[in-house]
Amino acid sequence: MKALSGGEIPDSLSDVIDGFVDQEFDPEYMIFNKKYLEPTILLTYNCNFDCPYCFQKDYRRKDVVQDKVIRGFINYIKRNSKGRKVRVSYFGGEPLLQLKKIEDISKEIDSSGLDYSFSVITNGSLLSPSVLDKLVSLGLTHVQITLDGPREVHDKRRFFVGGKGSFDLILDHLAYAQDKTNVVLRINVDYRNVDEIRELLSTLKERGIIRVRIDPHLVHENIFRNEYWDNLIAKENEGDILAKVWEIAREEGFQVPHEAFRLGICVAHVEDDIVVDPYGNVYPCWAFTGNPLYVKGTLNEDGTVKLNGKFSSKVAREVWKGKCDNCPFLPMCMGGCRFFSVLNRKGFDGVDCQKRSYEEIVKLIRYFV
Repeated sequence: MKALSGGEIPDSLSDVIDGFVDQEFDPEYMIFNKKYLEPTILLTYNCNFDCPYCFQKDYRRKDVVQDKVIRGFINYIKRNSKGRKVRVSYFGGEPLLQLKKIEDISKEIDSSGLDYSFSVITNGSLLSPSVLDKLVSLGLTHVQITLDGPREVHDKRRFFVGGKGSFDLILDHLAYAQDKTNVVLRINVDYRNVDEIRELLSTLKERGIIRVRIDPHLVHENIFRNEYWDNLIAKENEGDILAKVWEIAREEGFQVPHEAFRLGICVAHVEDDIVVDPYGNVYPCWAFTGNPLYVKGTLNEDGTVKLNGKFSSKVAREVWKGKCDNCPFLPMCMGGCRFFSVLNRKGFDGVDCQKRSYEEIVKLIRYFV
């Protein structure tokens, strides 16, 4: 803390501090001066896992992305890159079920002369060394893989269709991937596994898996209801739990990244960063995908997008105005997540206050100085 009080800002915190300087908070400036075009494409709603808390559980289909959607996606990028770097996210379902589609899209974009790279959000089961090497050669820079605890915990939560566990296979893939690309290790946290996080991290260290970024996320309800929601962490305890997980990670020797304090701007706030599914439906963000009630437009084959006037990015990024103007956590929150606002019956344009959680999370700043 002495460094901060003396005016010294560590490099790892510079982006965070910039969001809290004593000047008018201007998300419009940050959004319209982005150096990247960051669209997302869902290649399939199908998955080889059957996780009980999956937010797409009611929308699983075996269809794959249509060729006209791929053409539309590529054309969209060519129309809208405007000199910016292009960073695509491949999502699902399980996107690696459609590895050939990633290869086709990557080669087409790369051949157009654009500065292109991509990330993949995967359960990790199909990310073998040969697959990872192929993806890296195509432009992969980041991969997100999920482990929910040590073997006996993870395999009860994240298992293949049919019930077979996935822990050992994913661990093998992680050990290889950490030396080839940037790995984000997501941990979906609820009351059933929060006390097992330390054992998971100890197991990773034993295997030499230490070059990964730990990214805990709380399991939340979705628009469908099932018995799993009885395991969710109460909203008033969310900040305490996240802080606890970060503290454990630090104690076990894993870096607490500055993304723990990331500014609240997300894909829902940025009109250009479309999220398109296998049928060409465009959504506000990843969490709404599959739900026909929250389609905001359609991607055409020529790369244009026909919006329906609902769930606009402008509405999303202005919900805080007149309500949260004086909140010290505004740059981290932006009025809260649009998806959580919908879940909490406040509507897409409602404020979902997370002040209590942020009060706990910002205490972690001591780890950076």
